Amino acid sequence: MGLRVGVVTGNHEPNAGGAWTFSETLVAAVKSAECSHEFVVLDHISQGDGLDERRTQPTGTSHQTPSGIKSQLFRRFGKAPRDDCNDNSNVSSLGVVAARERIDLVWLMKPWSEPLPIPYIATVWDLEHRKQPYFPEVSATGWSWSEREHVFNALLPRASMIITGTQAGKNEVVHYYRVNPANVMVIPLPVPVAASRPQQLKSVEIKEKYGVSGGFLLYPAQFWPHKNHVNLLRALRLLRDQGGLDVNLVLTGSDKGNLDHVKKEVADAGLSDRVFVLGFIPREDLTALYRTSTALVFPSYFGPDNFPPLEAFALGCPVVAANVPGALEQIGEGALLFDPSNPSDIAAKIESLCRTPSLREHLIGKGLEIAKCRNPQAYIRRLCSFLDGFETMRRCWGLTYHHP
Repeated sequence: MGLRVGVVTGNHEPNAGGAWTFSETLVAAVKSAECSHEFVVLDHISQGDGLDERRTQPTGTSHQTPSGIKSQLFRRFGKAPRDDCNDNSNVSSLGVVAARERIDLVWLMKPWSEPLPIPYIATVWDLEHRKQPYFPEVSATGWSWSEREHVFNALLPRASMIITGTQAGKNEVVHYYRVNPANVMVIPLPVPVAASRPQQLKSVEIKEKYGVSGGFLLYPAQFWPHKNHVNLLRALRLLRDQGGLDVNLVLTGSDKGNLDHVKKEVADAGLSDRVFVLGFIPREDLTALYRTSTALVFPSYFGPDNFPPLEAFALGCPVVAANVPGALEQIGEGALLFDPSNPSDIAAKIESLCRTPSLREHLIGKGLEIAKCRNPQAYIRRLCSFLDGFETMRRCWGLTYHHP
């Protein structure tokens, strides 16, 4: 018969970055999955993109999400529940809807929920608030340190399974939250679905559209402090002043509070004529920039599970990236790795790629090899393999079971 699996995406918008990319990619994949289990999407991902269906089966059958579910489930879903939130009608709303939909197991694409009264899978991208709590976006602002801890401490030990993208990520879950290692499964992040879409703009057209001149490096990232734009800019200044190499840089992404600081660094470094800040741009334009750029440069301190390197691999764009814990595991020999705190090392790796065409071609080839193995269908197959085994236990009690 198979399990009836409720999928909770978090209702992200495209400018949410990795959260949107992950949801879009895997919801599209479950629609075509050859799997005996039924997937029921319990919230909206997007309006008008064909991904707002509530029920997805291998046969492609779908039904519209009834009005009201979004407001019931996600009044507080963007942040962790506060300790003073005790009204059961709100906290347990996801559990109520899952019960009404006769869900056997819930897949939380990101753990933004109270523990559920039914089995659930929690997906963990990173635990950087534990590793690097000094960054303000994981401690003092937004989803604060205490809010994150409230969720992870309550949710992870009770999960039927936790999914991470790397062994490094699994080790962190076990270390910080004392979880049984057997309850943590490693499934490498998939290549984003957008990377498989045909290019709509030619290289000349995309450069003309945004006023970009010459060759350029690309860094698509929200303007969070941990994205490390500043050390990248200092590396470019070193390349200009000491290496005699003028390199253009294209920055895309939404402002998360740090854009003014980055712009000041651009001006202070004398790079205003070399750095193009485009803001959040349409996905098809970003794809064209990947295909046109000299390389993706990715200095983020957070990781190791990041989408841009995988997207670059699939689009034939070489990668120069931060050597954070687990990065070698995720991107292997497909990238040149550098110390993200050392502008000199960043500059050296960029210069090596820019001045050595054979190295660039080698990285493109390695990246394409990795991308072929990281397709979304492979991710869903691994998930379905777990579901096949879990079904033998889940069949031992009914949906209406209650201890007398």
